Amino acid sequence: MQTYSLKTVAARYHLAPSTLRYYEDIGLLRHVPRRSNHRYYTDQHLGRLDAITCFKQTGMTLEEIQTFFHYEDSGEDLDAILALLQHHASSLAAQIHALQLNQAHIQRKLCFYQDIAAAHAKGLPDPDWDDYPLSRFFAPTTTETTQIS
Repeated sequence: MQTYSLKTVAARYHLAPSTLRYYEDIGLLRHVPRRSNHRYYTDQHLGRLDAITCFKQTGMTLEEIQTFFHYEDSGEDLDAILALLQHHASSLAAQIHALQLNQAHIQRKLCFYQDIAAAHAKGLPDPDWDDYPLSRFFAPTTTETTQIS
C-alpha cells in the first residue's frame, strides 16, 4: 500500500498542512496512520480528499461535507444525504447557468470591442451596440427568455 507524507499531500491539493490536520480533527479524514509522529496518507485518504475538494469548490460547506461523510461512513439517514446532494446539484446547476450568462455578456462585449478595433483599422464608423443582442451569444431556454434583457 502506497503512502504519502503530509507535505506531499498538502502540495498535491494546494492546501496548508494545518488544513489537512484540521480535516482530521473534524472527522473528514479518519484513521490517518502515524510513524515517528508523522502522518502518512493512503490512496483511500486521497480519494476522500478528491471528494472534499470537489464539494468545497462547488460551494458545499464543511458541515455539509461532514453530513455527507457521516452517511457514507455509517449508512444512516439515506433520505438526508439524498436531500443534501439533490439540493447541492440544483444549486450547482444554477451557478453554472449564471456563469454561462456572465460568459455570454463578456463574449458580447468582447465581440463589440473587437469590431470597434476592426472598424477603426479600416477607417469605418463604430458599430452600434444595438446590433449585438445578447441572444446572439446566449441561447436561453423558453422559461429564461422573458428574464433576459
